[in-house]
Amino acid sequence: MDMNKMLQWMDLAKNYQSNDFWSGIFEQPSFDEFMKSNFDFGQPGEAKAEPVREKRFPPTDIYLTDEEVILVVDLPGFLKEDIQLSVSGIKVLIKGSKKNLIKGEVVQQERNTGDFERIIQLPEPVLPNQVSARFSNGLLIVSYKRHYFNEEQVPIE
Repeated sequence: MDMNKMLQWMDLAKNYQSNDFWSGIFEQPSFDEFMKSNFDFGQPGEAKAEPVREKRFPPTDIYLTDEEVILVVDLPGFLKEDIQLSVSGIKVLIKGSKKNLIKGEVVQQERNTGDFERIIQLPEPVLPNQVSARFSNGLLIVSYKRHYFNEEQVPIE
C-alpha cells in the first residue's frame, strides 16, 4: 500500500468527517495492528519480517491484437527443457521446475526455485494445433490466431 496515497485519502476524508470520528478510529488497537502488519516502521538494525510473496508465479501478461492473442510468461533462469505447456479450450497450463544453481547454505533467497504449476484463463478459446510457443531470454511467448474479431449480432425470433 502506498503511504502517500493513504495520507491523501485521510486528508480528503477529514473534510467529510469530524475530527472526533478520526480520533476514535486511530485510537483503536486494531488500527495500530493494521499499521504494524502492513508497514515497516521498525528501528534501524531491527530484524524485519520477510515480505509475503505473490502466489501467482510465474507472472504473465496477455495482449489482444486485431489478429491474435499473445501470452507472455516471465521465467528468468529457467531452461526450455524444464517447462511444459498445454492448452485446453480457454485455459493454458504451464508447469516447470528449477533447481538451485549453487549448492550451499541459503542466506537470502528471493528468486523462485523448485516446481511450479499455473493455470491461466485466456480471453478467447484456442485449438491445440493452432497455438505456437517460443522461449527466449527467460520469456515464454505463446500466441494463437483470434477467431472472434468483433461481436456478432444474433437475430431474435
